[in-house]
Amino acid sequence: MKSLAIALMFLLPFSTLAVEPIYVGGEQHSYSISDFTPVYTNGQIVGYDVEIPVEVDTYDDFIQDYPELIFDISGGAIGTTDGSPMLMEMSLVCSGIDIGYDADVIINRRGRLLPARFSIYNRKKTNGECKELKLRVNKTGSSATNPSAIIDVLNVDLIVFLNLEF
Repeated sequence: MKSLAIALMFLLPFSTLAVEPIYVGGEQHSYSISDFTPVYTNGQIVGYDVEIPVEVDTYDDFIQDYPELIFDISGGAIGTTDGSPMLMEMSLVCSGIDIGYDADVIINRRGRLLPARFSIYNRKKTNGECKELKLRVNKTGSSATNPSAIIDVLNVDLIVFLNLEF
């Protein structure tokens, strides 16, 4: 029984990190902290990354070109701090093409933590190069080196769709 528990301990974390590919078409995909991989600096977690395969960024014979993609990402993070604000940022890159960036702060106001909120909305023509999205959420500034600043909850909603106006 003990060996079964140890085997499950090793299998479960890897199975939760498998992220399904997204198909360009407007369907919303939701990700939580368990879908992300921790990013470490000097032995402490400073952020989280997820790499998401993208399908169907191809040449369109009807418009005789590659379509423009519309990226709509929103998310939030809640964390624990020592009372000082936790500076956070979110960035999105698709196969080396910068899609967008946003930043916010987790604040402890009168004993209540107010979450950081992120939003990226951008339109890009990637000429068929967008094959993998890399989404990163991390602590910045003095929060990155503060060991008591911990990201406890992370949720991101992502939609990629085609701009059909031509």
